[in-house]
Amino acid sequence: MEGAWKRRLDDRASVLPTLEMLERLRIATYIHRDVGIRAELDLYLEKWGQLGYSHYEVLYFAFHGIPGAIEVGSETVTLAELAEKLDGKAEGRVVYFGCCLVMKDKDAVAEFKNTTGAKAVCGYTKKVDWLESAAFDLLLLDSLMEDDRIDARFNRMTRNFPDLTKRLGFVTHPSYAR
Repeated sequence: MEGAWKRRLDDRASVLPTLEMLERLRIATYIHRDVGIRAELDLYLEKWGQLGYSHYEVLYFAFHGIPGAIEVGSETVTLAELAEKLDGKAEGRVVYFGCCLVMKDKDAVAEFKNTTGAKAVCGYTKKVDWLESAAFDLLLLDSLMEDDRIDARFNRMTRNFPDLTKRLGFVTHPSYAR
């Protein structure tokens, strides 16, 4: 799910090319939804939680963020509010916040993970450069499609791209870093 990056209607910045590349390389399939208002977010979260979509193992939020929340249009949606919508529906799945600062609120992230049943929650603790984070998204989403244990997938990212993970403030909950 992706929010608007700028206020202009003609802005074309999007994570969609990253997802398209992963699909063209037969690494992953995806559903991409532009989310401009809270009602759209709620609708798409409800649908994602349905049994028919259980094979989509990664929920990727691409929005502006603040510690413990994402920005959807003119509204701030907290991790607690997102968790309420996903209550138990992320069981065994990964939730990735490709958003600045969201993971900085460790308590909110821990509560989100517990409420949703997610296998892991990951994202950024810092303000990130759009292009650097887009490159990281491609690498991370590729890694998340592997069959290894989840800890091995995250450790591979921090081992192979230590400077980038540190610069972006990439973290996971639970923490798998060695």
